[in-house]
Amino acid sequence: MLSVRNLIMQGLLGAILLGMSSPALASVSFETLRAEGEKALGQNNYGVAERSFLAAIKVCETDKIPVTDSRWAQTYKNLAQLYEIRGQFQKAEYYIEKELRAREKALGAEDPQVIGLVGKLTRFYITHNNTSKADRLTGLLLAYGERIMRKEKDLDVHFNELNKFFASHSEYAQTVKKLKELKDSAEKIRADDHLELAASLDSIGALYKEKTKYDLAEQCYKRAIDLREKALTPGHMALGFGYEHLASLYMASGKTQLAQPLLKQSLDITSKNLDFKRPEVFARVDSLAKTYISLGQLNEAETLYKQALSLIKENCGAFHKDIGSASSSLATLYLKQSRYSEAAPLLKSALSISEGQYGPQSAQLVPLLDAYAEALEKGSKSSEAAKIRQRANSIKGNASACNTTANSSANF
Repeated sequence: MLSVRNLIMQGLLGAILLGMSSPALASVSFETLRAEGEKALGQNNYGVAERSFLAAIKVCETDKIPVTDSRWAQTYKNLAQLYEIRGQFQKAEYYIEKELRAREKALGAEDPQVIGLVGKLTRFYITHNNTSKADRLTGLLLAYGERIMRKEKDLDVHFNELNKFFASHSEYAQTVKKLKELKDSAEKIRADDHLELAASLDSIGALYKEKTKYDLAEQCYKRAIDLREKALTPGHMALGFGYEHLASLYMASGKTQLAQPLLKQSLDITSKNLDFKRPEVFARVDSLAKTYISLGQLNEAETLYKQALSLIKENCGAFHKDIGSASSSLATLYLKQSRYSEAAPLLKSALSISEGQYGPQSAQLVPLLDAYAEALEKGSKSSEAAKIRQRANSIKGNASACNTTANSSANF
């Protein structure tokens, strides 16, 4: 049985959809309808949510509410969210665009909230392969980033000129103090805006990287780094992530030489901010070492892995999982150089750590067992190598049997 409240709501909804509402009633019903729509959306009741949001828009039309009123943009946002959840991406795109236009009219094209929405729409276009629209908006974001950086330089020059003038006149000591407070406040606001735009450009760059549109990805990553370098102290961790993102792009596009200095910067920042107990540190060591290997700089890679091993043991103990990772990576390097007697003990150590981490029968051990067997075999230890290979094959057989059983079960 329907409650009185539901009957009233249905009657009100029908009246609005037929255009039968007084200004006072419409004003009240907009908030009610939107609240009902958000509640229904939260309960996955999409039909009720859609009807409520569309009825809320009808109220705005009937009441001739100006487009600069935030109610329009709020409801467009609700509908875009609804249609995106339902997989109706064409409708979602339509309402994100309408929200953007409404907020532009209300706040101006360069308001941070509007810029954030431009970034959201750009990501939507890239994800749903609307390339021409995405590229156009990306161009606008990059141009905006360049423009605010240029304006900021001009503003810094003006602040410095004013500061010099007032500092040379003792009677203006209080003014100098106020000027510094004003500059600090302005820099804080600018820094927050810069970091939001940098995060947006990073996410857009990542999407372009996935689509192998490396030129646009590079432009986004570089502008994000510029913005962070302006907003943050030189050794800030966020800069390390920015350098790493651009380096990963260069690695993906075969520009290893360009990636290497960025990874050095990233590792330097990381090692100064974090101790070797954190996995990010060895991950960045490994990334940098791989650039050395790729460029044929094997001695540099070896030195880096040895330093990492020493520091991890010193900071984390002999059985930390990163000891296994570093030992395995260094052993792989030695195998490439046919240094089998040096690779074997490292692989044995890595295997022992992995056994403790995953268990003695885990499929995770197979690559290590195969590499260890190779090192032993080519190091003239055939009988030991045979035992290791037998163990690897046993684990492979168990894994294969498990997969066959799982596949058979899935057929019933």
